[in-house]
Amino acid sequence: MGQIIALAMQKGGTGKTTSTLNLGVELAHLGKKVLLVDIDPQANLTSGLGVNPNDLKYSIYEVLLNPAKGTAFATLETNAGVDLIPSNLILAGAELELAGKIGRELMLRKALSKTAGQYDYVLIDPPPSLGLFTINALVAAGSVITPVQAQTYALQALPQLETTIALAKDLNQELEMKGLLITMFDRRTSLSPAVEKQARQQYGELVFKSIIPDATRLAEAPAYGQPIRVYAPGSAAATAYASLAQEVIMRYGS
Repeated sequence: MGQIIALAMQKGGTGKTTSTLNLGVELAHLGKKVLLVDIDPQANLTSGLGVNPNDLKYSIYEVLLNPAKGTAFATLETNAGVDLIPSNLILAGAELELAGKIGRELMLRKALSKTAGQYDYVLIDPPPSLGLFTINALVAAGSVITPVQAQTYALQALPQLETTIALAKDLNQELEMKGLLITMFDRRTSLSPAVEKQARQQYGELVFKSIIPDATRLAEAPAYGQPIRVYAPGSAAATAYASLAQEVIMRYGS
């Protein structure tokens, strides 16, 4: 089975979805077979790949409600070279539907168990919260990569995520924090380098060498349904995600 990675952070605005999308595309560009899983009702990963959430026949909603069917029936090929299990706003209602089900935290893991072996990397994009969908992502994953915005409050949010990971390990003993990714880094300020320094002092080698810049083109790209590799291939952000993909392959050994 390939690597299943949740890019999780309960704080919004850290570049979690952007990193899931662009890391996945860069891994695919390096010859890896990649599946992206959008388990966020906001469906930003879905629309960021040029897929209209309102035009879906099936989505992650049907996958969670019917995990025995696997994921192939809801998986789309995209123009970016990655496969996608899309999401839409209907998913917001699934939390209530799943609330009374036995094993509700295991739905995604059960569904992915039938198809994850077809991929080198499965990247899961949960909501910026610690609810049922994030727990499903953590229980399904083998590891977590956490995007950390280069601001003080992002670092302060990490202990809460670490506590949630520890709780999820009751259902998934293999789960581990595998990396911290500094995002939205602005070299023009003194704050961004200070946060990076603090993160490296606190978490050491867990912090990736690659740093994602705070870039206008990176923010624009999802509006055009394109990864940064396509929208602005010569940009610093495109170079940063290409470097990150190399680091991920080295760190995971595959």
